[in-house]
Amino acid sequence: MVTRTQQGAAGAVLALGLAAALYFWTRGGTPSTASADGVPRGPAGPAGVEPEVPRIDLNRLEAPRSRSGAGRRDLFDFGVPPTPPPTPVPVTVPTPVPTPVVPTPTPLPPLTVRYVGAIEDKRGLKVAVFLTDKEEVLTGQAGQLVGNRFRIVRIGLESVDIQEVGSDQTRRIPLGGK
Repeated sequence: MVTRTQQGAAGAVLALGLAAALYFWTRGGTPSTASADGVPRGPAGPAGVEPEVPRIDLNRLEAPRSRSGAGRRDLFDFGVPPTPPPTPVPVTVPTPVPTPVVPTPTPLPPLTVRYVGAIEDKRGLKVAVFLTDKEEVLTGQAGQLVGNRFRIVRIGLESVDIQEVGSDQTRRIPLGGK
């Protein structure tokens, strides 16, 4: 029983043999350029035609040499050294103008109050409730000064914006946060 691998190998060998036969048939049947008498010959062309070989003009050997400079140069005569390139003019870079240092605002000291929540009455008046670290309860409306330390700027649903006395910075305190 012949396997597919053996069939493929046989097909490859057959194709290779056909390619070699086609090659030798187009080359005139001679596989090499050496003849039986040992004299090397050029590649065989069409049946019996020798390729054209260029002729060497031997009369040029006896003719007087031309006056070209080829072969007459002194290898150790280097000539005049090239002039050095002009030195570039140094470019003056203007000194950068120092940028004024803007002082950063000092960070606010930590507040010791916690936002507990807000109460709203029927008229829409909101009152914020704070608890200090000493367990004191502070209340105030938007715009009021609370505990002589901070002013309530805005009361929201889950946070309150306050501004410490003597500072223009506004700080947001979340519900239940410090």
